[in-house]
Amino acid sequence: MLLVFVALSIALITYDFRQGGSGPLEKAKDISATIVAPIQRGFTTVFRPVADFFSSLAELGDLRSENRELENELRELRRAVQEARSVTDENADLRAELELDEAYPSMDKVTADVIGNNPSNYQWSVFIDKGTEDGVRPDMAVMNADGLVGKVIAARANDATVLLIIDPQGAAKAKVGKDGYTGVVSGNGAGEDLSLNYIDNEADVEVGDEVSTSAYNEGIFPPNIPVGVVTRVSGDTAAPDQNIDVAPSVDFTGLEIVTVLLESGPRLTDAGGR
Repeated sequence: MLLVFVALSIALITYDFRQGGSGPLEKAKDISATIVAPIQRGFTTVFRPVADFFSSLAELGDLRSENRELENELRELRRAVQEARSVTDENADLRAELELDEAYPSMDKVTADVIGNNPSNYQWSVFIDKGTEDGVRPDMAVMNADGLVGKVIAARANDATVLLIIDPQGAAKAKVGKDGYTGVVSGNGAGEDLSLNYIDNEADVEVGDEVSTSAYNEGIFPPNIPVGVVTRVSGDTAAPDQNIDVAPSVDFTGLEIVTVLLESGPRLTDAGGR
């Protein structure tokens, strides 16, 4: 019987092959697919949710662990936000209590183009294309991306005059060194270093120290605007003060664009009775 069935199978396969895919076996396969496919779809529809359910059960532990991690991260973020708010509020309260000056980056400001130089041989100043209609007033601080430029000394409707810090009358309160020794920086004309005066002879000031504006004595310049770098320190040991030269941060030979700080103060009281 086995030999008979093997012979019949070989004969049937050979016949189906010679029919080029249209023999009885191919037809039987199509009939089987037609019958089985709907049954298979039905089983899939019925049992897939069950399979998904058991798969979800297998992943439930991982989901719970991930959910705990996310909840912990959320709590940490909420705590960090609350701490940041507390620090911000505390900083605002301390600044108000100590009457600290507002930092210049957060001040209202206006950008202006330099439209000309003052033709006077006795004053180093420039004209800018912003005036009172733009909120510019006398005694407002002027700077650029490199540092302190000077102050407004006259304002008209559509333009203003800026006295440069290199002018001998363009004094500004300044601090130097890691300990923030305060003095007054003033100009010596174009092409010359600035002079930093009224720094005690015992103060630790070295070449290379950075000089910036100081809020000392409520000057018009906000604190921490770069002024320049110390290039020379000298003086008689018997003298009360040091002689300090400062190379300005700003290139006054190529001054084109400046920024006027509209919130800077109206006062300038020079140290030493100047």
